[in-house]
Amino acid sequence: MMNGAVPSSRAAGALIKNVGDMKNNGWEFNIDGNRLLKKGKFSMDFYVNFANNHNVITKMDANVLDNLNTDFARDNERELQRVQINNPFGAIYGFRCLGTYNYNFSSAQNIVKGKIPKRLQQDYPGLTSLQQFIDAGVTFPIALNANKQVIYNEKGEPIQMMFCYSEGTSLAKFNGGDAMYEDINHDGQINELDIVYLGNSLPKLTGGFGFTLNYGHWRLSTQFNYRVDYDVYNKARLWVESMNSNNNQSEAVNYRWRREGDGGYGSYIPRALSNSLVKNYNTLISDRFIEDGSFLRLNYLQLSYSFDSSLIKKWHLNQLKLYASARNLFCLTKYSGVDPEVAYGGMSISIDGASTPAHARAYTIGVNIEF
Repeated sequence: MMNGAVPSSRAAGALIKNVGDMKNNGWEFNIDGNRLLKKGKFSMDFYVNFANNHNVITKMDANVLDNLNTDFARDNERELQRVQINNPFGAIYGFRCLGTYNYNFSSAQNIVKGKIPKRLQQDYPGLTSLQQFIDAGVTFPIALNANKQVIYNEKGEPIQMMFCYSEGTSLAKFNGGDAMYEDINHDGQINELDIVYLGNSLPKLTGGFGFTLNYGHWRLSTQFNYRVDYDVYNKARLWVESMNSNNNQSEAVNYRWRREGDGGYGSYIPRALSNSLVKNYNTLISDRFIEDGSFLRLNYLQLSYSFDSSLIKKWHLNQLKLYASARNLFCLTKYSGVDPEVAYGGMSISIDGASTPAHARAYTIGVNIEF
């Protein structure tokens, strides 16, 4: 339940109001194994921690929802803050990106007129109608119904895909090489009605584990942490694949759409339009930039040697230990960004904004001396 106790010092006009309900379920599991294995001079300690937390918003005051939720700004890069009934905090909303359009709208128009582009003739011999090319997997910036059939206007012409069409005008018209977003309601335009739930930033599993190996005077200690199945908005990647400015770009843009026939389903690098007068919406928040941030990180590793007490007593010492340690030796992940361990919690989503990673690799060599 989303509520709170009211301190006695609060004025009557500042009372907190219960505005909604939330189901919050979780569990945590710990195992500590001291001397889990022991044989002669060798022994092993081990610990592991598993934790899970899941929440669902079940009720919320309508006025509060209106104040919490931001409107779609109809702009590139802009993430949405949304609180929605039956979804968790940290939910991510945006568009589904299917790839890029192979051909320009004019090519679709020409096919209807019987003028088939040469590359289509070469790649798809024998096909003559626009619907046949659509059925073969060729993509054009044209409106399709739920059965992937071409939608025509009253003149028998295919309808060009628009961005936020209203009263005869549109913020943009999609063309060959542009990002191909899923038209959820099949109305021939991409707008607020095509925004869907893409995932959430709350890990399904989080925790850590480690072990200590002892052999005589030698000791090896490790510490790992992990997260499993949580989503990160990789805004840093969006910036270096946008091609909207003179900023440095990723090598991925070398594989962008360049000419008609390139791209298609599953091809996610649109055409370059840097400093162009052509307004494009190729970097709207979509599942193209939402990545699984699951990882396993070796946080700490230390190898040490403690000298025998009978030896160091001759030197008037109580303890003498040499050690070498390392932090953040490796991180196993499929996440494409610099560091998958992005902050999460509350209503906000996990956003990788190209911040300096908090986990720098470091090495230490030292000695502990006790008199």
